Amino acid sequence: MISIITVCYNEERAIDDTIQSVFDQTYTDYEYIIKDAGSTDATIEKAHKWESRFREKNIPFKIVSGTDRGIYDGMNQGVEASSGEYVNFMNAGDQFFSDDVLMKIFGGEEKDADLLYGDTAEEEFGELHYFRKCPDLIESRMPFSHQSVFVKRELLMQYPFRLKYRIAADYDFLLTLHEKGYVFKDTQVLVAKVSKTGSSSINLKDTYVETMRLRKSHGIKVPEGPELKKTLLWLDIKQFGMDHFPDGLKYLIRKVQRFTRGQKKV
Repeated sequence: MISIITVCYNEERAIDDTIQSVFDQTYTDYEYIIKDAGSTDATIEKAHKWESRFREKNIPFKIVSGTDRGIYDGMNQGVEASSGEYVNFMNAGDQFFSDDVLMKIFGGEEKDADLLYGDTAEEEFGELHYFRKCPDLIESRMPFSHQSVFVKRELLMQYPFRLKYRIAADYDFLLTLHEKGYVFKDTQVLVAKVSKTGSSSINLKDTYVETMRLRKSHGIKVPEGPELKKTLLWLDIKQFGMDHFPDGLKYLIRKVQRFTRGQKKV
């Protein structure tokens, strides 16, 4: 069985689309857990409306509501409430790319990897582009998005997300598994569709500083001195552009960036 976990807080506008993408899966040997951090809007009411529909499909459906210390604490609590062999986090606002994602990955032979990953489509300015998947560069950057990952629950229990990292605890977790020699396997499946407006996408300096700190804790060499100052200054310039440039100009800049990176359209 697979555990799908959605962590949310005041996501009444996005929660239905996420739940719908889980409900529509043709593979049915999964459970669905919604971990809500105590929403004060209609998120919980909307989630409860799905209970009977999941029950009719014989899909275990659970809502865990209560305060937490941020998204990664919510993800840890979701894991504790789960019982599947593999866990996927499809948080509020994210969606499975198609209704046969789980079937493509788990509908055939038994899996022998500790972590399965696939592709993710990033939605920005009304367009979809592939996340730049690069498992061989895991010590330099996030190798794939966490929405495309299915990891054994026992590993999430053994190495829970470290809450001292507010933005990049998922990257820290992947580095930990990599260092310990756990087996990663590419499913070659387009798993998820995500928005590029998440917190780790828009707080450039915070994301970079935290990422450098966690990489250093893993014994990876990171920029220091003048090189670090130069990078931080460049991030300030980029952040100013993201916050103040008109959408048309930002779109052109992003188009050039994707071209130079070889980031293909979905």
